[in-house]
Amino acid sequence: MGRKKLSIENASRHSHFTWEERLQLQYYHNGVNGYPHIRSARVLGTLLGKDESTIRRELKRGMVEHTKTDLSLAWEYNAEHATIDAHCKGTAKGPQPKLGADKAFIGRVAHLIRNERHSPYAVIAEFNNHGWPSELRVCEKTLYNYIQRGYLDPLCEGDLLLGGKRRKGKGEPRRHMRADAAAKGISKRPEQADMRAESGHWEGDTVVSGSGTSTTCLMTLTERKTRFGSTRRLPNRTAEAFCKELDVIEKQLGASLFRKMFGTVTVDNGSEFSDIDGLEGPALGSKQRLALCFAHPYSSFERGTNENHNGIIRRFIPKGSDIGTCTKQEVRSVQEWMNTYPRKILGGLTPMMALQAELGPELCLPGILEGRR
Repeated sequence: MGRKKLSIENASRHSHFTWEERLQLQYYHNGVNGYPHIRSARVLGTLLGKDESTIRRELKRGMVEHTKTDLSLAWEYNAEHATIDAHCKGTAKGPQPKLGADKAFIGRVAHLIRNERHSPYAVIAEFNNHGWPSELRVCEKTLYNYIQRGYLDPLCEGDLLLGGKRRKGKGEPRRHMRADAAAKGISKRPEQADMRAESGHWEGDTVVSGSGTSTTCLMTLTERKTRFGSTRRLPNRTAEAFCKELDVIEKQLGASLFRKMFGTVTVDNGSEFSDIDGLEGPALGSKQRLALCFAHPYSSFERGTNENHNGIIRRFIPKGSDIGTCTKQEVRSVQEWMNTYPRKILGGLTPMMALQAELGPELCLPGILEGRR
């Protein structure tokens, strides 16, 4: 028929019926392509998993007058006609009558997404926690739809965190090339860490400067359960620099609190994590301070929490930029934003609030992991 299936799928995006469901309804209702001829809305609803009234409305939407070979006229359901009708009516309706001249709502949403880098979920959480800018109330899905359809001008999908792009799927884990890393592989990580059943299990990595700039980089640590993060500047991406910064954190927290907060740290196979004894060895006391776990090579999805946080950091410090030009205050500001950002996966809590719930407010004072030295 020459039908462009992609355009039909896009048109059905916000409909109660998908293109495949409409096509199946056409086959049943018209008795074609080997399907039984069924006109009963109740029976069709049972076959398609829809309410009888939904089927009746859909049939009314898609009825088209056809001329048969004997020149007689008959009314039959046409899936393409119904899809185009749904698309036209879907683009005609929406928030325009609802929003009206609600400049306060539109302006506040635009500010939070563009300037404060909030997601639609975080915008709704912010309004629920601190008050709505107007009498208008919308849910997360509706706000996404408003942005996708361009109703919140000048906002668009490109202003969202991933710009409307989907994440890639997981790859297959590869074999460790280093015997010491294989001995401490992620498969040996405690089950409590895998299940996020308790706090104290972290993921670590480094965020580097652009090619041809300084050697300055960021050490990032993200707690798996609470999503709390620590971000610190390092002079270079070496095992020595990483070990020294861990020593600083341990001395700031004290040996007892450090061991309570840090049980395991899952890292990749980078050279900055090659000094296993130095990373696990204590700066205070004689007991081992943490246990390293190594993800499989080329398997960043095994450290997904930390990778996600690093992606957020790149919104403030883009790839290719020189981290050496960022002040400690700027790095702390990024970390504070991330630790006080409402997370959907935490039920609207911030990572700081989640960590306080785990350890008590007196154990995680703001700035204690922000490198203030």
